[in-house]
Parts: sequence; structure tokens; C-alpha cells
Amino acid sequence: MTGTLVLFDGDIIAYRAGFAAEKKVYFDIRNPPEKGGSSFNTKKEALKEVDKEHLDSQRNLEPLENALQNAKSLINGSLEVLKDSHGMTDVKYVTFISGNDQKPNFRAKVDPEYKANRDPKHKPTYLKELVDYLVKNHGGFVTQGCEADDFFGHAQSDAIQNGMVPVIVSIDKDLAQLPGIHYNLVKNELVDISKEDATLVFWRQMLEGDSVDNIKGVVGIGKVKAKKYIPAKTTDEEAKKIVTTYYQRDHDDDWEKEYNKNCDLLWIWRKIPDECPHKV
Repeated sequence: MTGTLVLFDGDIIAYRAGFAAEKKVYFDIRNPPEKGGSSFNTKKEALKEVDKEHLDSQRNLEPLENALQNAKSLINGSLEVLKDSHGMTDVKYVTFISGNDQKPNFRAKVDPEYKANRDPKHKPTYLKELVDYLVKNHGGFVTQGCEADDFFGHAQSDAIQNGMVPVIVSIDKDLAQLPGIHYNLVKNELVDISKEDATLVFWRQMLEGDSVDNIKGVVGIGKVKAKKYIPAKTTDEEAKKIVTTYYQRDHDDDWEKEYNKNCDLLWIWRKIPDECPHKV
């Protein structure tokens, strides 16, 4: 193969770049900073001095240009590392960003509680400007009806068919479902995930669920037990039998419904659109 296609997780880029350009500070509403009052960098620190009922917070913003520069640095820095430290040549890249303002994320239809635990206000102030910037300047593509994650598998296949090596750049653990080369831009780690190990990620998620996305797995099973019950070298047939046994235990006659729901929520698309092949 010749050439490298770098697949950037634009959600990670936009959020990290945006939050890096703002600082949340806490203060006593009776004596705010603009009137000479003290501010605190953390809520824990503030609560040592201010009663909870009098505590408030605000975001101190840097200029928009700083946020855009942060995004540029994250992308260019990753490309430089991949070229200089890992010898990748003829590098091209694309950036995938979750949209869904025109067409709802299908997972919200599968389960209205999907990501319902997220604070809707926990977004960078400059998020829209960062998305526009990535689209105009860094090969950004905004997905609709799904999430950015769901476009990576299709893009991998396209890259391989075109004789290129795909490299996923993110910190999202869910993308470990996709075999191939992954670069963690925060830890500066490059790993090559085998097809067998990628499949195990999905099966273990079916047991443990995903607290970040508000997906409930099997009662009493977390990351440690999921890895214990589905160890390395477990085949798809063996893993499916293990997982369905626990769903039958927890959900009785409704186990198929719960099992298939989590398949839809957890499976990362390999093509657009896609259907989880492990449903019953």
C-alpha cells in the first residue's frame, strides 16, 4: 500500500480545543470578581470558603482565535508525529464531526435514555465556530443521523480499497471496536488493533455497558469482570453465548429486546448505514 489516510475524530478536536480556550471559575454571588471578590479554580476549593447556596460559576473566555489555533495545533501536531516518529508518507486526512441538527441520531430513537445523563450545557462556548473551522480548513465532514464514530469504519474500507493505510486519531475508547492502526493524540501512543481484539471490545461492552453514554449493561459486571468473563481468544460464538446467558438472567422474557437494543447502541458502523451482525 502507498500513502496514509488519517481519520481525525473531530468531536475530540473541537471539544479539547474549545475547552482549552476557556476557564471555568467559581465565586460567591454576594461578592463576584467584577466587584473585587475572589474566584476559585475548582468547585472543591470554592466550597471551602463559600456556602453551596451562594456559589456560582462563569467561563472566562480567551479570544476565538486561540480556540481555532488550538484545533490547528492538535491536527498539525498529530500529523507531524505520524510522519516524523512513525514514518508515514504521502499523508492525507479527513475530519469527522457529529452533527445531527438536521437528522436525529438514530440511537436516540433506539433508546430515549441514550446520553440522557450528559449535561447539555457542557459544551465549549466556541463549538459552532470550531466545527465551521474544521469543515472549511481541515477536511471536516459533519455526519447526520448518526455519530462521527460511525463513519470511521466505512472510511477505513475506502482507504484500503484505494491502496492507503488508514489511521484513526482519537482518544475515544469506543473506536477500539475497529481493527487497524490507532493513534491516541493525548497519550502519544500508536497501536495496531487486531480484528480479534476489536471484536472482544464490543462483546465486553455488551456486558459492562457504557456509563458515559448511559447504556446499561449486565447488573454487577464492570470492566474487570467483563474482561474476566470474555478473555483473549474468545470466539464470537463463545462470546455471544456468554453474553446472552447474562441477558436472559437479568431480563427473562424481554432479554432479546434488551440485547438487541444494546447491540444497536454499542455497535460502531462498518458501512453507512450498518446493522450489528450479532443481533438475535
